[in-house]
Order: sequence, then C-alpha cells, then structure tokens
Amino acid sequence: MVRIMGFPSGSISFRRFAVVGNEHPEAIDQDLLDRISGHALVPGEIGVPEEAEYGWSGGRHVLDQVFTFENNVYAGETLHFALRIDSNKVPADLKRAYTMIEEEAVAATNPSGFISKNQKRDVRDSVRRKMDDELRSGRFRRSKLLPILWDLPTQTLYCNASGKTLEMLMEIFERTFGLTLMPLSSGSLALRILEPQHRRRDYEDMRPTRFVHGPDGEGQWPEYPWVLKGPEPKDFLGNEFALWLWNQTEAKENVIETSAGDVSILIDRSLDLDCAYGQTGKDSLRATGPARMPEARDAVRTGKLPRKAGIVMDVNNIQYSFALNFDTFAVGTLKLPDIEDAETPRIVFEERIALLRDVTKTIDALFEEFLSSRATSSWEGQTSSLRRWILQSSNKSVAAVA
Repeated sequence: MVRIMGFPSGSISFRRFAVVGNEHPEAIDQDLLDRISGHALVPGEIGVPEEAEYGWSGGRHVLDQVFTFENNVYAGETLHFALRIDSNKVPADLKRAYTMIEEEAVAATNPSGFISKNQKRDVRDSVRRKMDDELRSGRFRRSKLLPILWDLPTQTLYCNASGKTLEMLMEIFERTFGLTLMPLSSGSLALRILEPQHRRRDYEDMRPTRFVHGPDGEGQWPEYPWVLKGPEPKDFLGNEFALWLWNQTEAKENVIETSAGDVSILIDRSLDLDCAYGQTGKDSLRATGPARMPEARDAVRTGKLPRKAGIVMDVNNIQYSFALNFDTFAVGTLKLPDIEDAETPRIVFEERIALLRDVTKTIDALFEEFLSSRATSSWEGQTSSLRRWILQSSNKSVAAVA
C-alpha cells in the first residue's frame, strides 16, 4: 500500500529528538517491531472511554495496527511509524444544551416554575449518563496520526510534536523502549556539538550578547523572554545564530563555507523578529527577500532578533526550501526535490530519507560554523563587526526609504 502521509511524500514539518539511554537498539529486529505492536492503540470497548487515548500505529492509515519489515523498515536502519491520538469528549456547548433542555423540562412540571436543588442534581446525573452513552457510541471520537521517523544510525527521531502531544510521545516512547527523547533545540544541540570538543565549560559560560543598546539604555542586557519561558536556557544561541547567518549571507554573497561543503543560503518569503528585551514587540515580514526590507534592519536596531525565517538552501547543487525556527530548530514545510526515475514508492521514500539527512547535517554544519566563533575569544571581535553592520544597515535603510 502506498503511504500518503508525512515523510514519504509532500512537504515535511518536524522537530528532532536525540534518543538517549543505555538500551539503544543497534539494528531493527522482530523484537523491536513486537515492542511497538505491544503498545499499539486499541480503543477501549468496556466502560466509558478516556478523553484522550494514544498508542502506536503502523502509519499507513488511522486503523493500521500492522508492524512489519515491509511496511515500517526502510534502508534497513530507519523505522517509519506513527503515534495515534484519539480524543473523545462531548463539546461543552452540547453539554450545556443538554442540561438546559432537561432543567427547563423539569421546571415546567413544578407549580413554581423553578427547579429545585435536588432536581438540578438529578438532571446532572441524567446528563452525565446521556453523555457516557454517546461517548461509548464513538460519536465524538476523533483520531489523528503523528508521523515518526526513527533513524537508528544517528540515534535521532524526527516528529512534529509539541505541547501535550510531545508529552504523550515522550511518555509512550520511554514506556515502550526504555529510552528518553531529548528535544534538539539550539541550546541542547550546541552542547552536543561542543562537548565532544571538550568545550563544555565554554558552553556553560555563554551569556546573551548585547548587539544594540536596550530600550532603557546602554546598561540594559537582553532577556530573551521566550527562552526564559522554555526548558533550555541556552536557546538564545539560535537567535544569535540567525543574526550571524543573516550577516554572513550579505558579507559572503550568500555562500558560507562549512564542514559539509559550501552552502548557499537565502532568507526568503518570511522573517519573524521578536524583541530580546521584551519591550518593542514583534515584526512579521512577508516578501521576496524580507531581510533586505528597511523594516527588517530597523527592527534589529531596536533590539529585535530573528526567531523564524523562510530559508532557501543550496547544497551540492540541490535546492531545498523550508521554514526554520531558530530557538527550537523546528523545520517547517521542508520541500525536497522530486525523485526522478524511481521504480517503486519504497525507493522514493529511501531517497527522501537520504535527502532529509543531508538537510539536517547541513543545518548542523552551519550552526557549528557559528559556534566555532561564538565559543571562543574571537566572538568579541565578531560582535563588534555585527554591531557596525547593524548600524550600517540602519543607515542604508533610512537612505532607501528617503
């Protein structure tokens, strides 16, 4: 059966998670597939269903409970399956309507025309029984699939999960495999890059860079409100990386040398900026080449830094376009090139997996290039250069407006 969702075709949105633990499987075998099958979602048939149920799915469709090498294993080392999440809840407006109808009917039988407290309690019990019956019938059950790609060689899991959905994914993954998922945001990814280089101390010493004076003056330092609310205190590195990347695309005519080779980068279609001082709000720019707009340069001058941007990236003469969230490193609507002359859907999917690996490897190489300066004493000189660039950009913007 041809898959119609997520990673095998179309655009892809995902976050990356490091698979952490001592029991990481070295290869995909039947035992691993049996573990997934043992935690597949089988909706409860006895009693009132839970408001939310979740479990694994084969991924081909919402009722798929088949886990085989043919359907779920690609290139011999990559697992493709899904998390099925079912919600089963009577809408609040409908519950309120049931209650009002029954209360009005009971009140009409009373000489006073009002309903008593005991009768209200009876109505609540009656409405609850009615809702339980409807929940059992499946009338309000809604199912969705969250595609998952587990790349065993790199111990990386790709999935577009966040919030409550992420909590469900992390819980069932640990329950199934005895392994933990660690979101690879800009802060945690920086540590994974620097620690093997014996530079953990450099990472721990990193503090936010002040590129411009704060709204309250020279003595104010950036706070990064979105980082303060998140789980990773070093995620501001992603926003500094975004500014560095923007500067590099202009200074080096869009071509940046990395360990993965020369990478051509263009900020295109969208650019979202937020105030690192939490005072001057947000800017969302939509245009061809938004980084060249006067509004973009003026936003940086007032203390805003990029949080998300549309990226067009050329690697080895292959072009990719996607949206990148710089603090979480979440990738949105990644468009992979068409796979030509593929004989089967399986070959197409395996080629797409290889391209996906190349994309993430290149993003990491760009980030590592930034960290090679950010984690050393040379960053002070780089910061001075960035400050001059910001002021020059501002002057050019004013001239352009005039």
